[in-house]
Amino acid sequence: MNLRHLLVGTLGISAAAVAHAQSSVTLYGLIDVAPASFSRTTAADDRMSKLNSDTGSSSRFGVRGTEDLGGGLAAFFNLESPIDPKSGAVSGGASSGACNPAAGCAAATTAAFWRRNAYVGLKGSFGEVTLGRNYTAAVIKQAGTLSATPSGINTGMGLTLLSQGISNDFWNSNQIRYDSPRLGPVDFAVHVALGEGTTGRNVGGNIRFLQGPVAVSLSVQKDENLAGKSVTWTMLSGSYDFGVLKLHAGANTVDNDDGVVGFVDSSLWTVGGSFKATPQLTLATQYWTVKEKVGTSTSSKLLVLNADYALSKRSFLYAMFGYADSKDLGIAPLWGNGNFSGTGNVIAANDKNNGLAIGIRHVF
Repeated sequence: MNLRHLLVGTLGISAAAVAHAQSSVTLYGLIDVAPASFSRTTAADDRMSKLNSDTGSSSRFGVRGTEDLGGGLAAFFNLESPIDPKSGAVSGGASSGACNPAAGCAAATTAAFWRRNAYVGLKGSFGEVTLGRNYTAAVIKQAGTLSATPSGINTGMGLTLLSQGISNDFWNSNQIRYDSPRLGPVDFAVHVALGEGTTGRNVGGNIRFLQGPVAVSLSVQKDENLAGKSVTWTMLSGSYDFGVLKLHAGANTVDNDDGVVGFVDSSLWTVGGSFKATPQLTLATQYWTVKEKVGTSTSSKLLVLNADYALSKRSFLYAMFGYADSKDLGIAPLWGNGNFSGTGNVIAANDKNNGLAIGIRHVF
């Protein structure tokens, strides 16, 4: 009996010790689907109706967790995969910096299950360090100040950066990233993606000023492909929050003198704002223009209108309208899986087109 009590007590102490150090693991995700209608595609000059996915936010699911190591130090991880809710497919390749299909870097764009995130890291009073595939510091830190649309960054920010080639830099494989803690009103982040002879390599960073209603974000990144050619881009954006009204503005420049495939020598500027009409309803509009620096130096424009209604803390109804007046550099009116290839391609260069989507976004 005493032996039994001893064993039970020992197991209890062991279980308590394990529970104290046990990781908290969370399954999370987001689903964004909307019936949509487009005025035209590159293949036809009549309306196309479809079930559009990822109009505002990218659908995804993932697993993340942390473990308290004591002394203010914690280990953490994140695995995140895209999902197309129209079919249940995991879509997209693992693009990485200046390495893309057109540049002949197949290894950088091979379909990857955890292509959105796959990293492990440590965090503490010093900030946090992550190792693996992750958002680049230069791009993701711009989202809050550059984009005004509450339904997500895909239509607007995503579409215009796609036209310039900066969409190659949303994530990078083989990446080491450091994010600082808040240092008064300032924080910063830097990363380096190691090409390892198979993908484009790059280095970049961001510094932000966050003080009351004012936010300013500056990013710089340099990408180099396998041939040693490089492209550099710089982005500056800011926002001012009046309470019910929030204004946004931003600009960038892509310097691609080497002609790196997948990037366009170009510049962008944008202005927009969101208005809290009720506690549940937010209305927003944003104007974007992208100008090529080469050839005829034409400018393509995109106007986005967005209404976002919160049914709860996790479920939202939204409407998104996009009007694109594209020149040589084409911009799609709305983001959507399957919208950039084949007969459903809605990037109509040297033409005008529009798209309207009314959908639901659920976060879990």
